[in-house]
Amino acid sequence: MLIYSLVGLTFIIWTGIYFLYFRQQVIAWFSNRFGKDRPVPVEDDAPEAQLPFSYTPPPKDDKS
Repeated sequence: MLIYSLVGLTFIIWTGIYFLYFRQQVIAWFSNRFGKDRPVPVEDDAPEAQLPFSYTPPPKDDKS
């Protein structure tokens, strides 16, 4: 049990040292990874979306 406690304590200490040394880089990474993105500006003169095909319904037969 003592070994597991020492391994856990060592892991906590190394994680703390790593975070203190690379704090700015870690914070920048978290901000980039999980932060909000800026909304894309909408263009007022954007063209209307066009379909790549045109559909005309078949003519109706009145021969009932």
